[in-house]
Amino acid sequence: MVKRLVVVLLLCGGLGAFAQSSKPFAGASLVFQWVEGTPLTSLILQAGSYNFGGGLGARANLGIGVSPSFLELGADLLFPFGVGRLLPYGGIGGNWVGLGALNFFGIRGLAGVNYSTASDAGLFAEAVPTFYLASDATGIYGTAFGIQIRFGVNYLF
Repeated sequence: MVKRLVVVLLLCGGLGAFAQSSKPFAGASLVFQWVEGTPLTSLILQAGSYNFGGGLGARANLGIGVSPSFLELGADLLFPFGVGRLLPYGGIGGNWVGLGALNFFGIRGLAGVNYSTASDAGLFAEAVPTFYLASDATGIYGTAFGIQIRFGVNYLF
């Protein structure tokens, strides 16, 4: 039940940023992730805004694991460093990765760049280091470090 509520809240947050902004986007990316040396490849769908208010951006994302099979949910605050076709940004956020009975709850930082190829599309790349608390049915049993490398495209509305 809690997972369903988290999913709804994250998607509403991302869609809220998307709907209330002058620079909303929706996109997809290919993600190469390593958690304590274990590779996790996924496809991520995201929605949000580079200008949600006060110069901040926000986004929510849903990832589907390709190898191995897993689910990922996340939300980030984005801090753009300028304007124009080449937009570097940083950010902080949180995510959950579910690998069957094993769950990772993460706090992450990110650094990325978005290049607008036209008035309505952009290519982006990000590096996302993450600190995780790992848990299973018996409770929290340790910590883990992970990093994601993301490459994708966003459609700007």
